[in-house]
Amino acid sequence: MPQQKVNEVVDTIDQRNQDTTSKADQTDKETQEATRIQQLFNGAWLAKQNMQLHENWRRFDDYYHSRQGVQETPDDPNSNTNVIKPIIDSQIADLVDKPQAVNAKGVELSDDLYAIQTQHMLDFVLDHNKFKQKMERAEHDRLELGTSVYKVYFDDDALGGRGLPTYDVVDPANFFPDPKITSYTDLQSAEFIIHASWKPLSWFRRMFPKRGKYIQRQLNVLYDPKIYVGDNADESDYSTSQRALLLECYMKDDEGELYCITVSQHIILQDSREDKDKLQRRNMYPFVVIPCYPQRGVLWGQGDVELLIPTQDIVNELDDQIRINARLMGNPQIAFGIGAGRSFDPRKWTSAAGLRVPMRDVNAFRVIEGRPVSPDVINRREKAFQEADVISGRPDVTRGQQPSGVTAFRAIAALQQAGQKGTVHKKEMLKEGFRQVLQLLYDEMIEHWDEEMWVRIEGQMPDYKFYDPRKLREVDQLIPNAMAGAENPNEPEHKVLTDDNGKPMKRVAEFDLSITIGDGMPSDKAFVFDMITDLSKLVVEGKPVIFWRELREYLREEVGLPLRDEEEMTQDQQQMQGMGAGMPPGMAPEVMMPPQGAPMPQGMPVSPQPMPQGPPPGLPQGIPPEVLMQLMQQAQAQQAPQGQPLPPNVIPMGGGIGG
Repeated sequence: MPQQKVNEVVDTIDQRNQDTTSKADQTDKETQEATRIQQLFNGAWLAKQNMQLHENWRRFDDYYHSRQGVQETPDDPNSNTNVIKPIIDSQIADLVDKPQAVNAKGVELSDDLYAIQTQHMLDFVLDHNKFKQKMERAEHDRLELGTSVYKVYFDDDALGGRGLPTYDVVDPANFFPDPKITSYTDLQSAEFIIHASWKPLSWFRRMFPKRGKYIQRQLNVLYDPKIYVGDNADESDYSTSQRALLLECYMKDDEGELYCITVSQHIILQDSREDKDKLQRRNMYPFVVIPCYPQRGVLWGQGDVELLIPTQDIVNELDDQIRINARLMGNPQIAFGIGAGRSFDPRKWTSAAGLRVPMRDVNAFRVIEGRPVSPDVINRREKAFQEADVISGRPDVTRGQQPSGVTAFRAIAALQQAGQKGTVHKKEMLKEGFRQVLQLLYDEMIEHWDEEMWVRIEGQMPDYKFYDPRKLREVDQLIPNAMAGAENPNEPEHKVLTDDNGKPMKRVAEFDLSITIGDGMPSDKAFVFDMITDLSKLVVEGKPVIFWRELREYLREEVGLPLRDEEEMTQDQQQMQGMGAGMPPGMAPEVMMPPQGAPMPQGMPVSPQPMPQGPPPGLPQGIPPEVLMQLMQQAQAQQAPQGQPLPPNVIPMGGGIGG
């Protein structure tokens, strides 16, 4: 029996994967087409490699995750003071930590009648696509690597088999567009776009029952999109590395019809041209590219990490100098003479506690005093942090630090707003790029979504609406009614356009879609509370800017204070007044207090001063109880401290607000 080579991989797990491509029942034409797609992928991969994109993206990812250097010697401090990560994270927080909503405006009047329905359905789609999670991933790609890529398709298995228009965030390392495209705005002019991804062998067999069983295990390929640390973690064992490279190639034929061919190992697994339905309603590539900072002549954008790396290197090098100097101060250099003796070993002279060094003459050596680090190093280090803020457009005030000498919320808000100009610009570019994602999602919705369903409407008053996406495929065409006017008040202003047979003419509803993401003032709760506290004291034209009900609602919903509703408070007051009216004169309603040491129940009325236990002195006997209670309330009001008169239409706030 011949012996196996040491480095030869032996398949002892799944013998089904040992079938060759000759058994795939593939024609020569299909084989040639699969080979051509593999060649297109190789060319696109080499184009990215020539621009050093893979190497740069891996370096950008390392810098963000504090893998910025390698310790060359034991004495190398290898300092790593990460100034990049907090800058990136703070920008992503501002971009993601905002409420979003879809806006739809009809292209024509007949479309606008369905605008609200379209908004609700697209909000439903974004919610079930985990908008926040995918947006956070996409913004990391855009700010770190310079480019974010979205892919839109219809998932037939989502929502329990009812299907859902879906979008995914594609890593730029797995995205291989036509190298002839030099601008992200010309992506639809590409000759081809390839999405390369690694998939398990079980996925191939499940998704492509006919030919997926012929796909064999791939470990290393010449043109590999795996570039990051940890991408090859599955190679730790043979049983965990059952995978192969999948290529999804999108192209257009001579008539502009979009189609997709799925290839792996020169085997065509699926060809969308064999399906009856169109792959995309408008023959648009289902990809959207959004750069951070566009570059001329290059499809790929430039991110903040690339701009901050030189400053990060300066900070690390200055930290190295400070730490090396501190080590020299702790382990100083010494000069010794011959009189120290032969037994004196200068290598044992360290800063260890309890050190004992034998020598003949204790005066035969001298410690060379180290010089402290230059103040220029400290000043240059602080300057580098300021440079990082300038480069990223993120001053310290936008990261939660209060500027010195500024306390008023108006001044802080103005500084924060000025410091957020870079983030606002990124957000505007994000919204503009996401418009294309919404348009592609709408195409999938009206083309493939055939299930009518209940759609949850979010907001202050959540509700449900029953919608049928198929109705958007055939909406009535409206035209102006020439008969409408003052002479015919019963005639509608618009009427349905009909054909020669009198049947209403239908069309597909079209909309201008956009997404709104909260902009403007900072959303920090402490800042907003200070702002509301100051505005609650402001009165304009005799009316308060913020009413006490609005303040209580904010404290209850945002701050989390257990405040009761106004209706409950009113009912308790009415019950207390009813109890007081039914008691004998001179007696106040008895309030049951909790046992000693127990907390006060929620909503228990607490008086700032003791309740008078009898009628005011000097009153005659025989006064009715109703009049007596009114006099007692007036006496309590007179005993309370009088402040400035409140303007009309203002309900006094019990307890006041601390400034």
